[in-house]
Amino acid sequence: MESCEATLVEEARGGSRDAFSRIVRLHQAQVRGFLSRFVRNDDVVDDLAQETFLSAFRGLAGYKGEAALRTWLLSIARHTALRYLEDLRRRRSRETDGLDADLDLWLAEQAGDASLEARHEKEMSALEACLKRLPPKSANLVAEFYYRRHPAVEIARMAGKKESAVWMALLRIREALRACVKARLETA
Repeated sequence: MESCEATLVEEARGGSRDAFSRIVRLHQAQVRGFLSRFVRNDDVVDDLAQETFLSAFRGLAGYKGEAALRTWLLSIARHTALRYLEDLRRRRSRETDGLDADLDLWLAEQAGDASLEARHEKEMSALEACLKRLPPKSANLVAEFYYRRHPAVEIARMAGKKESAVWMALLRIREALRACVKARLETA
């Protein structure tokens, strides 16, 4: 750790908010850039960066200086992003019956299973082909729910249908897409 950073860390440990603010200013761009590799939404990146620095502030007493301060902060940022993405995956999984393959792939890669990348590419290619073959009403429903992120209740209201009808239609579409993707992967 550079002597300037070491001094700032010691002052921040002693309660100096100014010292910690300087640490934040020194490393904020790197932390935000690092987090933006995990999350593409700037507002979420801002929230995660703030959470990272808050965790760092709370854990400053445990920082031993064995690793560079930047490395320690990026480690906190990584854990913060992983927690966020895992929570997001769980929420989406409940909402979409597990179709959020991008998050599953990313989390698996972070766990060290890089072999999934090739499989994921094939699955995504098959899914794109299957999506193109959907009837227009089904394609529109998929676009509204999965891409534009409109809730089922709102889609139902716009279409003049019951929410349960939207959920059933989404279930049927997902089943058809799974079968289509499976068939394409088996013939590839």
